[in-house]
Amino acid sequence: MNDTFLSGKIRSPIFKYILAALFVIGVFISFLLKGSMVLYIVATIPLIALFILALFQNPKIGIYSSMLLSFIIPTFTKFVYDLPYGIGVEAILLLTYIVLFFKHFKEINFTPAKNIIILLLLVWMSYIILQLANPEAKSMLAWVFAMRGIALFQLLLLPLAFVLLTTKKDIIQFIVFYFSLTLIALLWATKQHQIGLTQAETQYLYNSGAAKTHILFGKLRVFSLYFDAGTFGAAAGQLCIISALLYLGPFRKLYKYTFLAIALFAFYGMMISGTRGALAIPAVGIVIYVLLIKNIRYIVIGLTILALGLIFLKFTTIGQSNYDIRRLRSALDPEDASLNVRLENREKLTVYLQGKPFGGGIGTVGFVGREFSPNTWLSTFEPDGLYTRIRAETGIVGYCLYLFIWLVILYKGFRVCWDLKNPTYKSIATAFLASYAGVLVANYGNEVMTQYPINFTTFTTLAFIFTIKKWDDKELEPHLSSSAGSLANSPS
Repeated sequence: MNDTFLSGKIRSPIFKYILAALFVIGVFISFLLKGSMVLYIVATIPLIALFILALFQNPKIGIYSSMLLSFIIPTFTKFVYDLPYGIGVEAILLLTYIVLFFKHFKEINFTPAKNIIILLLLVWMSYIILQLANPEAKSMLAWVFAMRGIALFQLLLLPLAFVLLTTKKDIIQFIVFYFSLTLIALLWATKQHQIGLTQAETQYLYNSGAAKTHILFGKLRVFSLYFDAGTFGAAAGQLCIISALLYLGPFRKLYKYTFLAIALFAFYGMMISGTRGALAIPAVGIVIYVLLIKNIRYIVIGLTILALGLIFLKFTTIGQSNYDIRRLRSALDPEDASLNVRLENREKLTVYLQGKPFGGGIGTVGFVGREFSPNTWLSTFEPDGLYTRIRAETGIVGYCLYLFIWLVILYKGFRVCWDLKNPTYKSIATAFLASYAGVLVANYGNEVMTQYPINFTTFTTLAFIFTIKKWDDKELEPHLSSSAGSLANSPS
């Protein structure tokens, strides 16, 4: 077998997916062995060696394998060991950088990563590093654990996505991979809802205390393969709006009907999750679509769907006997008890932060806070939303900076989608931007953008929006040159 043949096999997409699966399965098996060091080495070393070999041949494997691992992490956490498996994702991404710099430095164009998005993320990371000097912070180890989700991960992933995922083939492979993994989760969610939980899942809910938030009035809030129902509902909502908007795109009928079926299935998943905040993702996505689309027919359809949905939930009692509909409807009730509790907690936080413009320090809220900073007020504070957590840990300064960064990126993405000429590119980019905008709003009630795997899909689709802009510009250049030539040759 010659080197060319081997290289071709290693570079093939099928090999890439199989290798990523083998690598993650190997790690999973190693954890199941629970301490047998000899078996651990035997099970993992050959796979790791094969993985590194393939990564040197094709660095894109680093993105796909880390994405696959991000989907499996919640299962590891619940049923194997409760460890920071996210370090594994970050380690793969870091290893990919090492491969790029040592093997492909002269071959790969790094200029796509030199953009306003990466600059803004570097500014945010700088602020997070300065938080080490926050006098309110109690633990540097807590900072290490907590800053990864709110700053480090996106700074590792996005440059790689800009540099490595640059072709039309890449976006097709990503969509197939992303949709396939999420559909598996939706199928498992359907099984949980229609048949019931496994014994291990039931034990997890009650042993971890998650039953308090996942079994309400005798009804299960389905969490599928994710950390919790909130993350699953947001992931389902994200897939729902992307698929629905792709259905409206200029694709073949077979693809359009497939997208429609996926959108409906994902909407069902969002419903059975009982996650009211997830409703914001398709709702906001429709608004973004209506603002961007330049087709009166689709504008009318989008506004009609949004209006009918709001009327159904807000002004009717149709389906009130159904628990999933009843819980979703409560998201629009200003008198909802949980909403009022959330607002009261945020008022208490405002009082606590008086005189603390830089917050209480990274890692002082939630699980990390209870682990490393017990006996503090913030360690007992439940933020119930990413933005509230950012305000608690980084203060009003960090809160404003964080919102500014993601809103600027949203604005830049909006400008890109508005200017796109190719209808296929515009459809895909608009679908991705709509889901991103929806996730930004959903962060108000849940920590969506810091949870695996939805953070992975959100940031990768965000990178594709700006990559698509380059494709559109290249296709437009010949037309502009032709027009300029015609103008130059025209008689004065």
